[in-house]
Amino acid sequence: MRRRGVERSLEIQLGPLGGIDVRPTRVFVWGGEEREGRERVVPLGSPPRHLRIPRRERELQAGAVHVRSLGNPLMTIALVGVQVARRLVAERDDEKRPAT
Repeated sequence: MRRRGVERSLEIQLGPLGGIDVRPTRVFVWGGEEREGRERVVPLGSPPRHLRIPRRERELQAGAVHVRSLGNPLMTIALVGVQVARRLVAERDDEKRPAT
């Protein structure tokens, strides 16, 4: 099934231990099998951008590990890397500015 109007994502659930949902603008982390109401959100910077071009959702089950992705997982990870790099550069620049 193809989806648009939502953010690309890569979700990994490690059975009863918990999981992580990586998106270009934020990361969701939770413990336990149930995500709903137990997740913590780590913002990475800019507001979410929704997909204009429909992307296919894919799922893979390997034992207790469940992986779901919307869009290319490598592109999702690359976009997260860009957000983290921007944030680190901005923080470094803030530290170098003299206090007024």
